[in-house]
Amino acid sequence: MYGKIDDVFANYGIYKNHIHNNMNYDSPSQSSPLMDSHKIAAAFFCSFLKAKPIKYSSDGSGNPPTGLELHVNKYGAFVYGLQVLNDFWTDKTVDSVTAEEQEIHKQPIRFPETGKDNYPTWFIKLVDGGVEKYLDHEDEKYEEKLMFFIAHIYFMLESYNYQFHKANLYESRSNKLASDLLAACQ
Repeated sequence: MYGKIDDVFANYGIYKNHIHNNMNYDSPSQSSPLMDSHKIAAAFFCSFLKAKPIKYSSDGSGNPPTGLELHVNKYGAFVYGLQVLNDFWTDKTVDSVTAEEQEIHKQPIRFPETGKDNYPTWFIKLVDGGVEKYLDHEDEKYEEKLMFFIAHIYFMLESYNYQFHKANLYESRSNKLASDLLAACQ
């Protein structure tokens, strides 16, 4: 098991280098721009997906594996990238300039509503639909720049959360103000 975990980090280094090779530089003298949290999450997503550190073992009941059990490494890759994003998200409570931003970043990351299926399931369907080979750095069909697509998904998820929590914060302030005004008028 630990060898597979080591593979996650070894693969991360490869994916990180591939991202750096495809990043735009602000100036010709800049040799290595910092990756943002979304690109780091995408690199870890790809490295986890490549390493496949979790192995399904039958429970002996004779029941076929569930969808989650069949796709455990795909879910694991998504959650691993999400955890990286969440770590950066919560760190922003310290780095935030305003109290409003601190309050927003104290809220947990949540997923947009997508009907009866959940967001991770749709993400897995995307990867399971044949995209996985394009994210495997050892496959001849590997596309380095596809990692940026994964990074954009994490970016959109973080942007959604920022706007969602900001709107909720403003709505709660508005409701409190309305309640206080109503109480003052009585």
